[in-house]
Amino acid sequence: MGKINWGRVFLGGLLCGLVANVLGIPGWLLYSEELRAAIAPERPFLTPELMAIAITVFFVLGIVTIWLYAAIRPRYGPGPKTAAIAGFAVWLIVILADAIWVSAVRVPIPLAAMAVGAYLVIMVVATVVGAWPYKE
Repeated sequence: MGKINWGRVFLGGLLCGLVANVLGIPGWLLYSEELRAAIAPERPFLTPELMAIAITVFFVLGIVTIWLYAAIRPRYGPGPKTAAIAGFAVWLIVILADAIWVSAVRVPIPLAAMAVGAYLVIMVVATVVGAWPYKE
């Protein structure tokens, strides 16, 4: 087993985060009114601060996801299948954590289900793209 190439993890993670942001932000913009109505009808929802946090989180999540890809690559082999597995694993962890938040603020089930499905596609695609530059 080789050592993890941290420079490539960072590069691939930023690329993964960029793709996740490009694919995810339109969903935020498209469904922000429904989310605001469900979560906090009396105050603004899609603030510049929230967008900055969301963008930052996607970049950090991208780095973590490519780190996971690099960690499981010796066992599963390099390539898009392994990247998809890593993307799926991170998606599953995030969605399980989000399930608590979604149930606490009572997000409508159809809206939550749409987000869960969209984030699965976003994470798998972003991870496959982000894993592309990774070499040990």
